[in-house]
Amino acid sequence: MTYATATPVVGQPMANLIGLNLTDTTARLPTGTIQSAVSAYWGGGEFIYARANGAIRGFGLCQLNPVFDSDTKRWRFEATEAASTIILGRPICVSQAAMVAGDFGWFCVGGLTPVNSNAAVAANTTFSIAATGQGGAAANGKQIVNARIVGASTITVAKTNSLTVGLSTLLQVSDSDGWFVGAYLSGTGVASGATITSISPDGRTVTMSLASTAAIVGTVTATYNNATIFYNIAHINRPFQQGSVS
Repeated sequence: MTYATATPVVGQPMANLIGLNLTDTTARLPTGTIQSAVSAYWGGGEFIYARANGAIRGFGLCQLNPVFDSDTKRWRFEATEAASTIILGRPICVSQAAMVAGDFGWFCVGGLTPVNSNAAVAANTTFSIAATGQGGAAANGKQIVNARIVGASTITVAKTNSLTVGLSTLLQVSDSDGWFVGAYLSGTGVASGATITSISPDGRTVTMSLASTAAIVGTVTATYNNATIFYNIAHINRPFQQGSVS
């Protein structure tokens, strides 16, 4: 899953934003910086640079919180996993990598993105916060507004002519369209439970979490769920948690 910037970003490259799992313990840009990016497969997207204020799962639903830093006398944008609480009325974004407190990285606020969920959600439906940092079925007071699921977590994307050189974590593919960090891999020679941990900038080398059990020569399939974690594909546009209703 490769996004490339429409314009250069100084200090924090976004080429293969999702594939490279880019995070940093040093701020390379002012937090709150918003950048457009384009993917040949996923289309255009919009991302905001922020600091993690706690552990954040990959593609987790996060709240954006402006915090005034009394040392620097400046505002800082921080992200925390969204609470599963009704009518919070807060801006929402989707992390593009797993992060720990103090990491800086990119969060999607517009375009298509996987959303870490605790259940499958049908395409062309609304969704909600179902658990801390996770999406799920629509629920009163917890809906993510300005967002909709467009691809269910039942999607599978197969790549023919995939190969490894012997037993390896490096998988060569013709392209990685439809694949992303965290997707679950299967196929002859693929270790049970293997996931994608990174994708090269050209989209042709995928790193697996586990070395192959045999040389891979053939089809490898990425699945968007493992029956516990479900990556539903959402279309978002500056989304927010549902606020108070009268």
